[in-house]
Amino acid sequence: MRIMLGDKIKELRKRDRRTQDDLATALGITNQAVSRWEANKAYPDMEMIPAIANYFHVSIDELFGYNNDRESTLSRYIEKANRLLEPGAIPDKKQLKRHEQFLREALSEFPNEWHLQERLGMILWIMASADKRKKNDTATLKDAAELFEQAYQNSDDAHMKERIHSSLIGVLGTLRDYQKIKEIAGQSSSLSSCRELVRTVLLHDSNYDRYVSEAFLALLHQLADVLNMNFEHFATTNNPEIYLSLVMLYKSAFGDGNYGWFNSDICLLYLNAARICNRNKDYEQAISCFEKAHDHGDCFTEAAKEPIKRPTSAGISNATELPSRFVYINEGTFKQYIGLFSEDVISKLRSNPKYAAIL
Repeated sequence: MRIMLGDKIKELRKRDRRTQDDLATALGITNQAVSRWEANKAYPDMEMIPAIANYFHVSIDELFGYNNDRESTLSRYIEKANRLLEPGAIPDKKQLKRHEQFLREALSEFPNEWHLQERLGMILWIMASADKRKKNDTATLKDAAELFEQAYQNSDDAHMKERIHSSLIGVLGTLRDYQKIKEIAGQSSSLSSCRELVRTVLLHDSNYDRYVSEAFLALLHQLADVLNMNFEHFATTNNPEIYLSLVMLYKSAFGDGNYGWFNSDICLLYLNAARICNRNKDYEQAISCFEKAHDHGDCFTEAAKEPIKRPTSAGISNATELPSRFVYINEGTFKQYIGLFSEDVISKLRSNPKYAAIL
C-alpha cells in the first residue's frame, strides 16, 4: 500500500498544532514510531487507523486522501441534479422517473447531502402533481415533505433554507396537513419583523437604498403571490381591479418596462383578472387581459433563459437580493387556464393564429 499516509498525518498534526509526542501519547506509542510514519519509512498497523482518524476528527477516507475523490463525485452529482430542473424544463414522466432513480442512487452514497434531498423532493412534488391516482399522490407527497425537512435541517445556506422551507409549506398545503403548517406559522416571525423590512430602518447605512429596493420588490412579489394563489377568495368581489391595480403598481415601479422574471407575476395577475371578467360576462375585457397575459408570458420565457437580473428602473435598480421563486410560465400554463373561459372567449381567441399552440 504505497500511499503517503505519513505526509497526511504530518499535515493534520501541524494543522492542529500538535507535536509528535502529543500524538504518540494519545495513541500509546513512541514518538519514534510517529517520526517513522511521517518520514514514510513505516506505516501504522491497520487496527490503529480508526484511532488516528478519530484523533484528528477526520474520516478514514480523508486520512487516506480519498476525500478529494468523494468531493469530486459529489460535485458532479450536485451539478447534474441542478440541471434536472433548469428554468423552462418540462420533463415527461419517463424523464422524471430517471431523475428520481439517479437522485435516489446518489443519496444512497451521500445520504445527508441537502442539495440532493432538495432536488429529489422537487422531482417527487412534480411527479405527484402529474399523477392523477390519489393514493400515489399522497405517498409521493409525503416522501417529498420528508426530504424537504431533511434538506432544511442539513443545509447551511440561509438563502436556500428559506427556499426549502417554502417548498415544504407548499407540499404540506397540497397534503392539507394544516396542523403542521400552523406549527410552522407559529414558529415564524411576523411580516413586520422579516429581514427585508427590518433592514429598511438602517437609514444611515451605506446599503440603505439597496435594502429599501429589496423590501419593496419582495413585498410586491409576495402580494402578487397571495392574490394569484387565492383566486377564489378575491374573486368573490367580482372586481378584476384588485388584480389590475397591482399590475399598475408593477408598471409604475418598473417604469422602463424591463420586468424580467417579474413578467411571471404580471402574467398571472392578468390571467386571473381575465377569469373575473369572464365570470362577469365582460368578454371583451377578458380577451384583452388574456392577450396581455400571453405577451408577458412570452417575455418571461425569454427572460428565464438566463439567471434573474437586477431591475434597471430607477428606485429599484439597487436591489441585488431578489425573489427566487417564480411560477414558470409556458404553453401548459395557458392550456390550463383556457379551460376556465366561456366558449365566447375561446372562439374569439381561436380566430387568432397567435394562440393556435394552446388551442
